[in-house]
Amino acid sequence: MNGNSPKGLFWLGVTILIWGAYMPVGKVVSQAIDPYWITGIRYLFSGLFLVIIVSAIEGPQAIIPPRKDLAALILLGALGSAGFGLFSYLGVRLTRPEHAAAITVLTPINVAIWRSFQARALPPRNVVLAAIAVVGGALLVVTRGDLTTLASGGSMVGNLLVFISSLCWTFYTIKAQSMVGYSALRLTTLTCLLGAPVGLALAVLMTGLGQAIPPHFADFLPIWPQIVYLFIFVSAVSIITWNMAVRLVGAQTATLVSTFTPVIPFTWAAYGGRIFTYWEIVGVVVIMVAILTHNLNEQRKARAMASA
Repeated sequence: MNGNSPKGLFWLGVTILIWGAYMPVGKVVSQAIDPYWITGIRYLFSGLFLVIIVSAIEGPQAIIPPRKDLAALILLGALGSAGFGLFSYLGVRLTRPEHAAAITVLTPINVAIWRSFQARALPPRNVVLAAIAVVGGALLVVTRGDLTTLASGGSMVGNLLVFISSLCWTFYTIKAQSMVGYSALRLTTLTCLLGAPVGLALAVLMTGLGQAIPPHFADFLPIWPQIVYLFIFVSAVSIITWNMAVRLVGAQTATLVSTFTPVIPFTWAAYGGRIFTYWEIVGVVVIMVAILTHNLNEQRKARAMASA
């Protein structure tokens, strides 16, 4: 299909809107329900919900993990749930959602740097420059231009936890690329199902240590719209709409447009009355330009290799 398919761009826009609201909504939920417990419960519910969908689309056999891939799928589940999910919830409780969103876009740069380390080579110059720009932009965003705040706790600890969550997602992304023969929907389903026990076990452990508080059913009622959003729209609907968009506009276009996901939480905060400093705006623009430039360079390299 034509790369400018209006239907594809529509589904891509829906996906970005869902992803863009993740941090603002996640902050509300993580403040109402203990992050350890909401992580395990969310991935268990999402996994079971996805089982219904993947069974209908790919058949019941799709939910049975091959024995040879079981360890890898459990690792992916741990990185995605106990890793990315948990640390993002722990972090966003302590920092601003829009700042957290600006940090989570580091994944493409993290992947490129890790690939260079795997090849035992220095990262290409354009990757180094993009990494420096992204880190510099992130520092401007999270410090609001006042670098002395790096020495303070609170939000800086939250930003560090969000950065750890982005590293977990980086390694999830790298490992997922090696899982041959899985659709994105099936892989997400299996990693949710296998990651949920890891998250729940961690919640039980932290509860026993006095560091987590199990929720009651009544705790979910005041925030049920946010729960529906996280459990269904983020974990299931966005996977389907993203795959539809990729099929219609191509992976390259979809990746480029997704660079603008951080605009959503910043717009959300502005609508809520937040006044941004000049340096916050400069920082998020620097991050987006750096990620966009990096993605364009990666596309050019891919086209050059394909035509060689």
